[in-house]
Amino acid sequence: MLEHVGRHQEISTNAIARQLGLSRSAAYRIVGTLKNLEYLEADQVTGRVRLGTRLVELGARAMAATDLHRCAPRYLASLAERSGETTYLAVPDNDTMVYVATERSASAVTLACRLGTRRPQHATSLGKAWLAALPEGDRLERVRRMKLDSLTLKTIIDPHRLLDELAKTSRRGWAIDEVENEPDVGCVAAAVRDHSGRPIAAISIAGPAPRVLRRLDELGASVAGTAAALSLRLGYVRSRPA
Repeated sequence: MLEHVGRHQEISTNAIARQLGLSRSAAYRIVGTLKNLEYLEADQVTGRVRLGTRLVELGARAMAATDLHRCAPRYLASLAERSGETTYLAVPDNDTMVYVATERSASAVTLACRLGTRRPQHATSLGKAWLAALPEGDRLERVRRMKLDSLTLKTIIDPHRLLDELAKTSRRGWAIDEVENEPDVGCVAAAVRDHSGRPIAAISIAGPAPRVLRRLDELGASVAGTAAALSLRLGYVRSRPA
């Protein structure tokens, strides 16, 4: 139905029913649902429907995601070379982060995490970076409903502690995984934003914990700078205070 409306730009619900072979009641019910969800909107004079603002938003997200996967590898490669470690790109899926791209420096230690792997957001620097970039209300709601399983002795499983950590992450601009996801592995990460400022992914530097955690300030600033550069490439321009 959405494709049909898109082809006609504006069309009456009766015409939709006739042309798609639907009963009038079914067509009106579906159109009503799509209007409530803002996928369709109706002209106040003619009553004809056209594609709504929600579809514009989804289209922009799809374009941003396409740009993300096309542009990210060179940013990850540069970050891996500068840090001497392994870099990752991950995207959110429910309460997990899915690893979708990676680059290794010549001196990087091979890590167990493979592309397609899912890891809980609360136990990874990638997840904490993404959560910290959300509006505070969304962040609070997510943490309250998340199941905070322990993966190592260092995993944060108390929601109040996690929220405190996310607030620090938001102020600092990058997140830390102090052996919270895998034994002996340390990470730093920062969120990647689309043109609207919404966090859509995160990038990280990962390596042996002693090597990464003694360089926190250096690597944190580096990953934050790379995430900011990638976000800028995706159209995000941070507003400056007046």
